[in-house]
Amino acid sequence: MTYWIEEMQSPEEIRAALARSNAPFTDNRSDEEIALYSKQQADSRRMRADRSQFERYRQRLGEDAPKLFHTFRRIKNADGQKWKEMQSLYRSKSPKNVDFSAENDIIKAGSDDVTLENQRYGRNKDTLVNKTYIDSGEYRRKYDNATNNPDVNKALYDCAKTALKHRSGTALEDMYWLDGDTGNIILSVTDSTDERAIVYTEKIKNAIKSKKNIITIHTHPSSMPPSASDLNSNFKNNYKMGFVACHNGKIFGYTSNEIFSEQLNNMYIQKFIKQGYTEFEAQLKALEKLSETFDFKVWEVNFNG
Repeated sequence: MTYWIEEMQSPEEIRAALARSNAPFTDNRSDEEIALYSKQQADSRRMRADRSQFERYRQRLGEDAPKLFHTFRRIKNADGQKWKEMQSLYRSKSPKNVDFSAENDIIKAGSDDVTLENQRYGRNKDTLVNKTYIDSGEYRRKYDNATNNPDVNKALYDCAKTALKHRSGTALEDMYWLDGDTGNIILSVTDSTDERAIVYTEKIKNAIKSKKNIITIHTHPSSMPPSASDLNSNFKNNYKMGFVACHNGKIFGYTSNEIFSEQLNNMYIQKFIKQGYTEFEAQLKALEKLSETFDFKVWEVNFNG
C-alpha cells in the first residue's frame, strides 16, 4: 500500500492528482465483462431476495417450512406442485386482522393517496401509444419471457396489443383475466370509464371467485410500475401472477403472497422523490425497499435476444 500525504507532494503533483480525480469516469470494461458483472449483480439480488423470503416463510410456517435455505431455493426454482402447496399454505396463514372488504373492489394504477396519484399522473400527461412499436417483433418477443407457457405468452401479447391501441391517448384502463394453463380469456373489462382504475363489480367477482391459476394483465396509462394496489389485489384474489402493459412499451410482471401498507409505499415514494429521483425511479426503489420485508416480487419483462 502506498500512502499519499498532501504535505509531502509538490504543487505540480497535487494539481495532477486533482486532475485525475476530477476526470470523467471511463468504463474500460468489455461488453462481455459488463454483461458478466450485471449478471452477477442480478444473481446477488435474487439470492438476497430469496434469503429474505425464506426467513419469512420459516417464521410463518414454522416446522412446515424447509429447514435449509438451499432446499427452499430448489423447491422455489423448480416451480412445481410442492412450491404451489407451500405458497398456498403461506397464504392461508396470513394474519386475519386485515380488512380487505373496502379495498377489494378496486385496483388503482397508483396508491390510495389521492394527492400523490394526481401528482403522478400530472407528470405523465402523454398517454399516446407508439402503435408501430406495439406491432413490432421486438415488443412481441418480450412476451416470450413472460411465463413458461407459450400459449399464455401469446394471449398476454394479444390482450396487451388490443388494450394499448384501444386506450391510446386516454387515462382509462383495460384489464384481462386469463387461464394460467391454457391462456384462454376468462373475463375482460374494456369499457371502464374510471380513470386509472378497474372497479371490481359483482360480475367480475362472480366470474373469478371459483377460478384458480388466474393470470391478469392490465394497462397503465401513466407507464408506472405495478402499484401497491395491484400487488395487494394479486394476493387478495389469489392470482398466480399479474402483468402491467405500460403505454410507453414497458412491461412489468408481479406476484404477491401477502398484504403490505399502501401508506408505507407512499412514504417511501415521497422520500425517494425528495432525494432527487424521478417518480418512476422512486416507485421502483420503494418497491425494492418493501420487497426486503414483504413477500412480493416485481420485475420488468424484457426480450433477452
